[in-house]
Amino acid sequence: MKNNPFYLTTAIPYANASPHIGFALEILYADVAARYQCLLGNEVYFLTGTDEHGQKMLKTAKEAGQTVESFASERSAEFQNLADQWNITNTDFIRTTEPRHEERAKKFWEAVFKNGDIYKKKYKGLYCVGCESYKTEKDLINGVCPDHPNSPSTIIALEEENYFFRLSRYQEPLEFLFESRPDFVFPESRHKEMYNLLKGGLADISISRSKEKLSWGIPVPGDDSQVMYVWFDALTNYITALGYGSTENKLFKKFWPGVHIVGKDINRFHSLLWPAMLMAAGLEPPKQIAVHGFIYVDGQKMSKSLGNVINPLEIIKKFPLDAVRYFFAREIPFESDGNFSEKQFIERYNGDLANGIGNLTNRILTMVEKYSDGKIPEVRTADSGLIDFLTKDVWPGYEAGMNSWRFDHALAAVWKFSASCDQIISDKQPWSLAKAGKTEEVRDLLYHLAEALRHIAVMIWPVMPETAEKLFVQLGLEAGKELAKPLSELQQWVDLTVGNKINKGEALFPRI
Repeated sequence: MKNNPFYLTTAIPYANASPHIGFALEILYADVAARYQCLLGNEVYFLTGTDEHGQKMLKTAKEAGQTVESFASERSAEFQNLADQWNITNTDFIRTTEPRHEERAKKFWEAVFKNGDIYKKKYKGLYCVGCESYKTEKDLINGVCPDHPNSPSTIIALEEENYFFRLSRYQEPLEFLFESRPDFVFPESRHKEMYNLLKGGLADISISRSKEKLSWGIPVPGDDSQVMYVWFDALTNYITALGYGSTENKLFKKFWPGVHIVGKDINRFHSLLWPAMLMAAGLEPPKQIAVHGFIYVDGQKMSKSLGNVINPLEIIKKFPLDAVRYFFAREIPFESDGNFSEKQFIERYNGDLANGIGNLTNRILTMVEKYSDGKIPEVRTADSGLIDFLTKDVWPGYEAGMNSWRFDHALAAVWKFSASCDQIISDKQPWSLAKAGKTEEVRDLLYHLAEALRHIAVMIWPVMPETAEKLFVQLGLEAGKELAKPLSELQQWVDLTVGNKINKGEALFPRI
């Protein structure tokens, strides 16, 4: 059994608003990847959290009539609740206002400063409050930030003395990183996009703000008149959570470097700025930046004015959580934008879940009850056709999808197998075999179909954990014991215990 440390993070969402479905998609992708690594037998450390400093945070708290501290705590608690409600297996949750983060972020600043990559100068520039970043004229379209087209007032002219990071010094090292590691940013289109930006040349960036103008941030070490720029503070969470900058750095030594899952709107910060910051501190860059797309609703971008914003906690009150997890993992390819509509959801639910895996499970267990006394029957001969299909087609297709962020492809392989099992039942008609007195043939067939269900349970666990665990129980197995086995063992054929009493229970997915 493997035991390779695997470190995985989401981006830490900005806590000036409640969680939206876009971040729920990101944390779901991360959870699927983390659970799959657990199946592989790897030790996983999975981090998420909240980014709580900066101008926007202070402004929103004032508008809400709250202190920024209480506002940040309330919003952060909402993100922690989202992780709980969506059955997310994160190991840790970090807040950038925690003492452990603030102390270690200062240590990071000191390491970069010591390396000669931080200096102070007067600067005048355009600042987007919405992005919490400086912009050049070429970044704007008709003087407006492309990420905030409806809020031109978010662009303000700033003139102050700040600390700067020598990003330009890392032009060549970053080019080498991108050229030597073509999978550093996934997918390839995002890698090319960042590489082309990089080839356009990097300029040094401001990494602090005057405390007079922004009081809500981590004080710059050795200069209390300045606070750290929110991105220079926030990005370090990926290593401060592991103990970087403290005596408790065993986790950092064990798990770094890691994989970051981020949305395409913040790819630039993670793929260019963050690796340069790490190099400046004498640390390894991340293993990979995996960049996902956006969710649209009924073909339109989500907006409050259109009234089409999806609350990730409300949707799981209306529909079963595992069905929601399945829809997003199956319907929205990781690297692409995807669409959600209730009509689409119900079609996918009834087609794939109610009529698909749910109906298959019910048919098989009903026949085990009827023709084998509700117990897993003995098997005489192996069905080489079914076994070959599973081992040479289904499992390889599933693993290829899971290993390349194509969870939709992995699930397609599982449903292809499920459909083939349904076809076997239709072709072999066990009820006709039973009527003809061919008891042993019926039992052979039912054993193979029950064993096929076990394989399906293993494969869907990263995406639909509750459903997978119900399936194990229905087959007379203990989910915990099964999932503790190495994947190589779980992939073996004929692993069910003959004589296990099944527990049919209620339908997995009643039709909507």
